[in-house]
Amino acid sequence: MTILCSRCPVRDLHCGDCMVTALVDPDAMGLRSDLPIDSDERAAVTACVRAGLITAESAASVRSQRVPFDLGHAVG
Repeated sequence: MTILCSRCPVRDLHCGDCMVTALVDPDAMGLRSDLPIDSDERAAVTACVRAGLITAESAASVRSQRVPFDLGHAVG
């Protein structure tokens, strides 16, 4: 996905409220970095329990974590 700030109708007016900021830097928006795991992740954890790699007690506390990534520079 390419986001062109130059085409934004509120450029330089509402950059602080930009949804792209929430997607790119959730910590700056006060969003939590740990999340419940989704169904695919739950299936992987269940497979690990069945294989004896982790205990059921450990599996019950598994959380997904949002990890920051480097996007480079804005195009606009």
